[in-house]
Amino acid sequence: MNRLERLYAVSEELRRRAPTMVSAAELAERFGVTRRTMERDLAALRDAGLPLYASEGRGGGYSVLDQPGRAILNLSVKEVTALLIAASTAHQSPYSDAAEAATRRLLNALPDPTRVSAEWLIGRVRTNDGDRPTAAQRTKRTIEEAVRQQRVVNLTYVDGQGEQTQRAVEAVGFFRGEQGWYLIGWCRLRQGGRLFRLDRIERASLTKEAFAERDIDDTLGEVPGRVKTL
Repeated sequence: MNRLERLYAVSEELRRRAPTMVSAAELAERFGVTRRTMERDLAALRDAGLPLYASEGRGGGYSVLDQPGRAILNLSVKEVTALLIAASTAHQSPYSDAAEAATRRLLNALPDPTRVSAEWLIGRVRTNDGDRPTAAQRTKRTIEEAVRQQRVVNLTYVDGQGEQTQRAVEAVGFFRGEQGWYLIGWCRLRQGGRLFRLDRIERASLTKEAFAERDIDDTLGEVPGRVKTL
């Protein structure tokens, strides 16, 4: 039995026997490890969020306060780690705040041993986004809502030559290019489809005006890089 399997088995044993207290020595004998190893396993489970409590003295030991209604997801450590990496490197992308919230919910729904191992593995990963400019959070959230609700958004936009213009834009979708993330929009000032780099949008104001849905490819010509869904 490897450590992940043992952590899962220990947490399930504690849940099964709750509210009875189980000593570390008894668990160590049950799983064929030293007491010191078992105490490290119990500490790892507690750090991962298992509602574990200890009682000292004669008849003491460990037990759990289970969380009713908690969903358990059957994902492998590698699958969880891949999702965590994707979420952690998406902070510049549209709906990255939602990705962060989903990550917290995912971690809370995992079996405790899986969470322990996934957090250890992701700790072996480092990322560097460099000096790429980012959009202001408030602006990005306004654009996200404009796309989600298919609403017109008023932009203060600075182009590559530093010229500032005011635009009323039908927010059609998003595109990721070499320079970062863009809003795909139908610009009413230019009467045509345009890309607006998010970090060049100085201000964005969501209007109450909805527009008839536009095909994202027809707006600019075909846009490459469709996000795949299963």
